[in-house]
Amino acid sequence: MSIKLNRQIVAELEALEAQQILSPEQVNRIAERYPTTTWDVLVLVRWFTILGAACAGTGVVILARQYASLTRLGELGTAAVMFGSIALAFHLQETKGLVKTAAALQMIAGFALQGLTTLLAIDFSHGSKNWPALLGVQAALLAAMAYVLKNRLNLIHAAVCFFIFFGGETGYLSGWGAYWLGMTYPVRFLTAGAIFLFVAWMHATEFKGAYQSFSRVYGHLGLLVLHLALWFLAVFGYYRDHVSWSDNNAERVWFSGAWAAFCVAGLWLAGITGQRMFRSYGLTFLIIDLYTFYFQFIAYHSTEVWWLHLLIVGGTLVWVGFFLERQLREPSSSPPKTMETGTSG
Repeated sequence: MSIKLNRQIVAELEALEAQQILSPEQVNRIAERYPTTTWDVLVLVRWFTILGAACAGTGVVILARQYASLTRLGELGTAAVMFGSIALAFHLQETKGLVKTAAALQMIAGFALQGLTTLLAIDFSHGSKNWPALLGVQAALLAAMAYVLKNRLNLIHAAVCFFIFFGGETGYLSGWGAYWLGMTYPVRFLTAGAIFLFVAWMHATEFKGAYQSFSRVYGHLGLLVLHLALWFLAVFGYYRDHVSWSDNNAERVWFSGAWAAFCVAGLWLAGITGQRMFRSYGLTFLIIDLYTFYFQFIAYHSTEVWWLHLLIVGGTLVWVGFFLERQLREPSSSPPKTMETGTSG
């Protein structure tokens, strides 16, 4: 069809538009079928678009095949979950007032952060296999996130990671010859526990608002670490490189007594401060200390009457169970105090 004829048709369409027989949209749609120029620019644009999309898609496929992997996709996914959870938590807390839901989403962000750092460590690993150090880094990052977001759940997550790191790292340094054992590890845990109790006291007395509630996390971690360290010292005594049960009975008796004194001190502090946390740890580990002492120094030296020991232990455990249940059912005479003077939880 000639260009001249197309121009006549378009002129007729414009005349029909002027007479309001056809609308402008109808004229444009029909006129597209009758080009009046020697080269249709719209056809060129359309093919450029198709060719460009095909080239870009091919480039993405080649890039993904060469550089992307399941690990990289996992890194992107965990990073997206982390930032998305934080953003959604902020939105729900500020606009909807859903504080608990926001805190849970921030904890999800913490798990995503741990997953991201794990994938990065796998991706860029140099073969050291020092996974405890990775947990130490994660504990520091989670603690920083807890303070930035003012979220105690993230701090609890960080405390768990630190607990595993502190024992695992000492095991790594010893060539996995020990976890808590060897190289005076329990003494190191004693020091760490004392530091955490000091940090708990600082948060309770010097901090305000959300940070004050962090004191309970540090308090629980400090007491748990201290009691576990004293337990190992009461069982094995003080040792530097290798555990030995020979010729250290007096030492183990001394540590058992020190552990019992620490438990009693916790019960005393619970009485004067109203802190149930001290009472719970003190009572629980005092019972464990007594049974540990009994099996070490009484049952161990009279194995011929194990039946008697089992009767004694079983009977006392039943009595302790009834006693504790009766105590827990009795209403408290006064409301317990919290470690924080402000926000508690």
